[in-house]
Amino acid sequence: MTLDPTRRTPATVTPEDACASIAHDGAYLLDVRGFDEFASGHASWAVCIPLADLERRASEIPSDRPVMLMCQSGRRSAMAAERLRALGMDNIVDVAGGFAAWERAGLPAIKQRGVIPLERQVRIAAGLLVFGFSILGFTVHTGFFAVSAAVGLMLALTGALGICPMMSFLKLLSWNRPMKN
Repeated sequence: MTLDPTRRTPATVTPEDACASIAHDGAYLLDVRGFDEFASGHASWAVCIPLADLERRASEIPSDRPVMLMCQSGRRSAMAAERLRALGMDNIVDVAGGFAAWERAGLPAIKQRGVIPLERQVRIAAGLLVFGFSILGFTVHTGFFAVSAAVGLMLALTGALGICPMMSFLKLLSWNRPMKN
């Protein structure tokens, strides 16, 4: 696929066309997933700017060449495309099917084995805390049920406020830091 700079860029392209545009036209591949998802696997040449940071980091996105947007399945990148077009960027193209389609097509990717997405790590850690303190509540002292209840309250507050101290802590661990290209 060759993009003519005099005409409007297409709204979506296949992963194969996106890869060809990167190789031949110098297109910029932007992955809008979170750092944890990006670290677990991403398309070669991709740069990660999470959807939540998009407007704040928009100045880092080139305006002189096509920008291919990608997420895991295509839903978040479609939202990112709308948001960037609203900022006046007319060089935005959504990669249909996201990284999942990119992988299915057998295109170049960087995979890091063993990294579990951060949200799953939080669920695993919280579940183990509730389970462990519940067992201690049944076998050692009923006061341990209070810790299980506190973990449940923290999860509810996390959901309501959108702030997760456990996720902030887990992000600091070495396997959750973004990889450099």
